[in-house]
Amino acid sequence: MFGDPGLDNHWASMIYDILEELRKSLDDYRKLDDPFYLQYSPYVNDSMYGTPTIEFPLDDKNDPIPPAKLPAKKLSFNSLFSRTREGTKLTVKSAKWALYDKKRLESTISTFRRETEKLTGLLPLAQSAQVSRIDNKIDALTATINDRDAQILGLVPHAKLMEFNEQNDDDYTDENEMKQCTVSTTSDGNELSAGTIELKHQRGNTAEQESVLIELKHYPPLEENCDATSDYPDADTKINVRRLAGLLSISSSGSELRTLPFKFYVHEPDKERYAFVFGYPLHALQSQPISLHELIKSSKQGERFPLAIRFQVAEMIAKSIGVFHADGWVHKSVCSRAVVFFKQRLKESLMLRSPYLVDFGYSRPEEGKTYARYQGTTNSDALYLHPDRPRMTFTKLHDIYALGVVLLEIATWKTAKEHFDSAAKGLNLDVTTIDKEEVREKFLSIAKKSIPYHMGTTYMEAVISCLDDTYRGHTASSTFLETFQTEIIEKLSAKQLLSH
Repeated sequence: MFGDPGLDNHWASMIYDILEELRKSLDDYRKLDDPFYLQYSPYVNDSMYGTPTIEFPLDDKNDPIPPAKLPAKKLSFNSLFSRTREGTKLTVKSAKWALYDKKRLESTISTFRRETEKLTGLLPLAQSAQVSRIDNKIDALTATINDRDAQILGLVPHAKLMEFNEQNDDDYTDENEMKQCTVSTTSDGNELSAGTIELKHQRGNTAEQESVLIELKHYPPLEENCDATSDYPDADTKINVRRLAGLLSISSSGSELRTLPFKFYVHEPDKERYAFVFGYPLHALQSQPISLHELIKSSKQGERFPLAIRFQVAEMIAKSIGVFHADGWVHKSVCSRAVVFFKQRLKESLMLRSPYLVDFGYSRPEEGKTYARYQGTTNSDALYLHPDRPRMTFTKLHDIYALGVVLLEIATWKTAKEHFDSAAKGLNLDVTTIDKEEVREKFLSIAKKSIPYHMGTTYMEAVISCLDDTYRGHTASSTFLETFQTEIIEKLSAKQLLSH
């Protein structure tokens, strides 16, 4: 499938371990497949509990113990005694199901689901590591894209991203641009915001309106001695827009990439900007999303995400960044404002276990010109910038540094600005020139002192590895994917707490 007869031993070993856990789960499930399970399980006999669906998290309080079914016909005393005894046995066994076997079943299914999700996240990394060892990448990627098993395993979007990354600038087209469309948004800033689009039909005067999410990308500032009446935006900007649109279009079909459903982009030359249009995630309420930054900043003293959810969100964000890097792309704007959550449509509560990555920058890693969008931003945004920037071209290392800052925010439940403010003793960050190397040292100090208490030493090690340039010079290596998996992603798992 990956274009090479053999997987690297490390990836093969990790995949084997997951498959072995899945085998054990299936074996446990098989053991529960007995007559009493078939009689009393609400997941086989839905009339027992009124629902055939297994729900998580588990809650046994509302599950009544199924009563023994006694015959309605007249019985002799001996027959009645015998039937009563049988009914008592059945009641005891139904109680055993309700108290023990039901939990075993749901625990088994929960384990199976967890291991399946782990396998889903691991396979794209293994695929990318394998492709990096192949000379003829295009043929291998084309074969994967057309492979039915790869489609079932969710590997096709990743193969398409890698193939897309191999294209030349001239290959990027405007196929994702919508010409006949009017955009209305609640914000003129760069952040993702709720809005509407009006699609104009070519025939007739009718227009179709739809609620969407909109992200604005303004033209880069004019270079000195450049005439705005000339070709503006320039060719590089047009290429960057088309490339980003292609990236978002492909990535929206990969669940572990955590991107929103991309529709198209609209060019608004009169406003000197492009509007990138997204649909809402499944089950999400059509309202303004809230960023991780807003959630942290608005929390009352002592309030934060539950510990298990903080671990899960941190791991999902890191895994998403890792997979994008594996597929040959960088985010370029990683920060807590670029992680958003939505309210659930029916309950109107935040879907905390479903973070999404937004606000992608233009360029791909280590290639071509890079427009540094932060040149027009505040120093508050600069807190996520690696000390190398803007002197050096953007690399994966710079994404990883920004990821480390976000992981620090999740662990301490304080924004980067709040950490800086406490160190700067009241200085106005928006007018203060900051030394990014000093900021890095401050973040490292906070990580070493605070994270072990909040999230454990293993989580701290992952954050420090992101912040202290541990991986400088190694991100382009074919073995780095393995390193990122074991030294970052796996260390962000809540299971690490159990091993210490």
